[in-house]
Amino acid sequence: MPSREKKTEELKVYGLESIDTDKFDRQKRISGWDQNKISNATVMVIGVGATGNEVVKNLVLTGIGKLILIDYDFIDISNLNRCVLFNRQSAQNKDYKVDVVKNACEELNPDTEIVAIKKDLNDIDKSLYQKSDVICSCLDNVEARLQANNYAYFYGVPFVDSGIEEFFGSIQAVYSEEKDAACLQCSISNSDLDLMWKKFSCTGQEIQGVDGETIAKIATIITTTSIIGGLQSQQVLKFILGIDYFKEHGNWNSYIGKPLIGKQLNYNGLLNTFRVVEKLKNPDCWTCSYDKRN
Repeated sequence: MPSREKKTEELKVYGLESIDTDKFDRQKRISGWDQNKISNATVMVIGVGATGNEVVKNLVLTGIGKLILIDYDFIDISNLNRCVLFNRQSAQNKDYKVDVVKNACEELNPDTEIVAIKKDLNDIDKSLYQKSDVICSCLDNVEARLQANNYAYFYGVPFVDSGIEEFFGSIQAVYSEEKDAACLQCSISNSDLDLMWKKFSCTGQEIQGVDGETIAKIATIITTTSIIGGLQSQQVLKFILGIDYFKEHGNWNSYIGKPLIGKQLNYNGLLNTFRVVEKLKNPDCWTCSYDKRN
């Protein structure tokens, strides 16, 4: 067992002036942490509703250099039970979500550059994917998730997706440099394809589909969104802090840990459990296996 003197010698000593004057002091004490990488990183967050609120808030407070926010939806009163960056006045005014989130983030950390884009994902400048270090999906429909997955994979940008409903949530990470790991498209099922063009509404009125079917609003609660948003933010930070080490050594820095690449973390709030499952790579996936086909 190491002596007390040895333990003392191994402790990192910080100047007294940093303890209360550096807002990032506590996270800088984490082994393997590099605040410069955080401060120079650009993260795209697609969808700034419930989970998106949590992800954006966490990244801004961590000191992310730049956030690109994409959402074309308005704020509704029913958002206010689980969206920490929204307020009643913005809901009454039917303000754009990205505008309100941008203003709130500038109050939380004026050093983070916020780019708010009020467009459908289909209409954005595709070069934004290439300008991002990590892409974060907090979306409410399958078609948009797969589109973001496909562009991220094509451009070699790490991608972190999440989903929530009631007391349940999931997170999955995708990175094209992990050649044997599944992407989001790999596990798309027939039922997912049936839902491809349906948008599960988290706000406003029930949506009526083209066939007359009513698509219900998703049941959600802030405890689920905050848990999933926190874990999704953690995956983003793992990529930012660990990707250079991976590119140099072929594995992930043990201080930071490996992201959930090709794996899905499932949260069950009823049973109080977390379960990580390996996602199988589809050899016929047209997103991540296209180069294997003639």
